[in-house]
Amino acid sequence: MNKFAVLGGSALVTLALSACGGSSSDNGNELPPTTDPVNGTFIDAAVEGLFYKASPSGLSGYTNAEGTFEVETGDVVSFYLGGENGMFIGNSSYRSVVSPFEVTADTGSAMNLARILQSLDDASTGSIVIPDDIAKPAADSDTLIALKQVKLNNLNSADALLEEVEASEWVSEEEAAEHLNESLDGIERGDSDVIDAFSKGSGEYLRLSEVVMNGQYGNNSTLYQNVHMDRTIPDEAFKNASFGISSEVLHLASNALVIKAGTSDQRYSSQWAKEFIACELNGGEFTVNNNTPECFNADSNTYSAEDFAIEPGFQLVVKDPSQINTEDEAIDYAEVASFGGLFACMNEQNCSQANLTALGESEFEDDGELKQQTYSTSYDNATGIYTDQTIEVTLDGAGNQLRKSASTSYSYLVNPNVDNGERYIDFSGTWLAETNIAGCSLTGQLSYQFGASDIRVVGKELHTQQGGDCILEDMDETVSYADLANMAFWWFGVNAGQTSKATLAQLNSSVRWCDDDEVIEGQLCQSPKIEQWSYVAAGKNWDQGVLTSTAFVQGGQPSFITTYTKSL
Repeated sequence: MNKFAVLGGSALVTLALSACGGSSSDNGNELPPTTDPVNGTFIDAAVEGLFYKASPSGLSGYTNAEGTFEVETGDVVSFYLGGENGMFIGNSSYRSVVSPFEVTADTGSAMNLARILQSLDDASTGSIVIPDDIAKPAADSDTLIALKQVKLNNLNSADALLEEVEASEWVSEEEAAEHLNESLDGIERGDSDVIDAFSKGSGEYLRLSEVVMNGQYGNNSTLYQNVHMDRTIPDEAFKNASFGISSEVLHLASNALVIKAGTSDQRYSSQWAKEFIACELNGGEFTVNNNTPECFNADSNTYSAEDFAIEPGFQLVVKDPSQINTEDEAIDYAEVASFGGLFACMNEQNCSQANLTALGESEFEDDGELKQQTYSTSYDNATGIYTDQTIEVTLDGAGNQLRKSASTSYSYLVNPNVDNGERYIDFSGTWLAETNIAGCSLTGQLSYQFGASDIRVVGKELHTQQGGDCILEDMDETVSYADLANMAFWWFGVNAGQTSKATLAQLNSSVRWCDDDEVIEGQLCQSPKIEQWSYVAAGKNWDQGVLTSTAFVQGGQPSFITTYTKSL
């Protein structure tokens, strides 16, 4: 549960709202495109020497001594370290202030970017000046090759860059966070125009989605990465299990915030998740009594929980689809306001980009437990998405750690009568994919051409050989959406009537899929793989962001890292 949590009946409904689309798909606060250039500023201290290019205006250049870049208000801005052919940082819809949090998909990636930037110069001076040999490296230089290998969700991919900048280690995460907080403190990170649709009584509907990325239990040092979808299990369990992404629709009614019927927040993880899947496959009814999982009325005992054991360092997370609330539930706005952020300004009717974009810490009691949270929130005027990235530590009465988790949640406006009250990213068109492997200087480049019924994949595919060498091989294949749905692109198999589309939460999940040469019905997978996805939406239609996939090898170490961007 994050800081925006309310207790609704017997279910804990996690409120971590995002925003976009309105009762129609348009956002009332979207900035209209202009032909007059406007200035934005990149802050981790003011950063001089980042390359940027904007679309559709075509404006480009390097940030100056104040961290300033010049674009147009309707632009999506791409940022790079080392020029356009260097390290791709990410995309952001135009905003007056951009920080590492707005161009990366999660807090970890934002901190990795801050650590790299602050290691390039003495950030304590109030500015960061990127050295010329990093800002504008020579073509085919070792520095440029090292920059291209960096993927911000895995700092180990920057080992070669660390050698190039002749540093023994990166600035620590603690130092980077402290400096970033100080740099952003007191800065208004957006406009102050009131977003009326987020005010209590507006009559609008919000889709709320939360993805819990990881979990740590007790004082155990093991941090488990959550796997939210499992395509290795037999189809009957796959169809019955609602995997671990929470999502609900909220109505901003005149007198109360209403949680609409038809949602469930009953999640099981780790051992309980495996017990739940086995029970489903055995035809039973799964319940938890006195903190003990039980399976009643099973037709067989064909499957056991251990049939669904997962790789070390990971845990399955599933939702129980039988635990769905059948009635709407109303919660007083004053009660919701106590959770701060979006809910506070919702009650005060003064939400704006400026007060929805913040860093902070909070501490509160919940059912006898003490919860300590560190959070980063932001609102994007162009997409209408409100994002909350939270790290939460739960302590008992004696101050001992019980749990720790990191989550990302999104809120956006929807029409409850269209597309089941959801918004989608449409993959139709061409996406360019670049793949890197740690320790390999080669880059795979593929074009994914998403059509009406199938996908053509063309280009150079990156492979590893026995002994660890990497090679490029020509690829030209056509696959169906069903084929991709059985692999890492799991969302193509679950959104009814949305063949080529995915939700924002789905693109920020992890999946286990089966890489067997031949999948035999009734036989469990012999070669499972885990891939972790992240996506930062940009642009009015949400499809101008950067999609990142990290494939893990046995032992939980990242292997292939691929970024996808849509061609415009």
